[in-house]
Amino acid sequence: MSIKQRITIGFGLLVALLLLVFSIFIYQTYESYRRSLMRNRLQRRALAGQLYFQDRVEFHRSSYLTLPDQHETLVGPANEIVYKSSGPDDYRLTSKLLGEAREEEVFFTYEGKPWDLPKEGIALSFQIAGTRYISVVTAYDLPGRQASKSLLLILLSGNIILLIIVAFVGFFFARRAMRPFDGLIAQMDPASVSDFSFRLNSRTASDEASYLANSFNQLLERLQTLAISQEHFVSYASHEIRTPLTVVKGILETSLAYDNQLAEAKQGMEKALIRLEGAIALANSLLHLAEVEGLQSARIHADINIVDTVLDTITYFGEKRPDQQIDFQLTDSFTQQSPHLRIFGNATLLRTVMTNILDNASKYSNGQPIGLRVDLDQNWIVISFTDKGMGIPEAQLDDVFLPMMRASNVGNTPGFGLGLTIAKKIVDIHQGKLAVESIIGEGTCVWIYLPTLPLTGNPQ
Repeated sequence: MSIKQRITIGFGLLVALLLLVFSIFIYQTYESYRRSLMRNRLQRRALAGQLYFQDRVEFHRSSYLTLPDQHETLVGPANEIVYKSSGPDDYRLTSKLLGEAREEEVFFTYEGKPWDLPKEGIALSFQIAGTRYISVVTAYDLPGRQASKSLLLILLSGNIILLIIVAFVGFFFARRAMRPFDGLIAQMDPASVSDFSFRLNSRTASDEASYLANSFNQLLERLQTLAISQEHFVSYASHEIRTPLTVVKGILETSLAYDNQLAEAKQGMEKALIRLEGAIALANSLLHLAEVEGLQSARIHADINIVDTVLDTITYFGEKRPDQQIDFQLTDSFTQQSPHLRIFGNATLLRTVMTNILDNASKYSNGQPIGLRVDLDQNWIVISFTDKGMGIPEAQLDDVFLPMMRASNVGNTPGFGLGLTIAKKIVDIHQGKLAVESIIGEGTCVWIYLPTLPLTGNPQ
């Protein structure tokens, strides 16, 4: 069942329920009024029974003002019939009714032929010359019952007509309300969404359909980026892994076929070992990338000291490349404000980010000095890395964070193109930003932006 049909049915049922409740209220209100009016008429006619003992002429004159199918009975103190009017006597008096009538006025209904609806009656007592009599009057409220039937017919037919109108109007408005979504559905043909370049076009500017289209398009953009990244990743990873394994196989086959001396076999095994170490390093990088992609920002909640993390990174990198010079600087603004700021993150992951960036800067600048600067920019800790290396072509700057992507001018410099990919994912987990600027032949600058929070309470 479509949404338009559900809206129409739900709207129709709601209106039908409201009309039913309103109609019942009107009908019950009229019935209450009719019964009250009929009771007053019967009461007046029953009280007129006193004229039978006081003024017979006036009593018989008042008998001309009768109700439809009216019958009157006067009962004495011993339950004897004193007077009965002409007309159909279709109600049988009982001692129980007469006993109740002597105590209080009794209004009753009963089935009487040939009417299809109950007749009504009243029994009340009055006293004449010290003797208590009971007057019983029954009649059929023909005008009231006819008006009640007419009202019921009007309400039923009116409700049916109104429900038909409401159904058509509800379907019209439901169709009109769902028109923007119909437009989106019409665009989502399986042939047109076979690739992630497809986008939805919303005709409206600020409604739910436009919000849905924008959210869907953003999802497609992320999926397209992921698909491109996966395509490059599979292509380059398979090539990078297959190449050293093929070389290792060739070296071992050659050594097995031609190396008869131990020294020659040892030399071949050393070459194969170097290639295998490269393949293992690539596999470890891929595993690290997969591990980082499985992390969530909600799990990064440790309070860290960014200066200690940077100094640990410099020390660790100095052990890895002891000949590399790093010019470290803390700005005055950071030094003054750092005691009042907090940074949540994971020191080990952030050290991996900075190590990867320093490793790239060192490899691609032939060991020239690297500038490392820690600054404060409003609510961001900014860590910048500056080298004087070969630079990155401007057209390839947008692809530096894709896995296995390397600049076209790296030449024979070893690497797998995963360092900045891992760094970007870790920075994203910390809800930060990673930016790169580069000029060919002049160098590259990488910025890490990490969000800060004010320190609550007085610093110790």
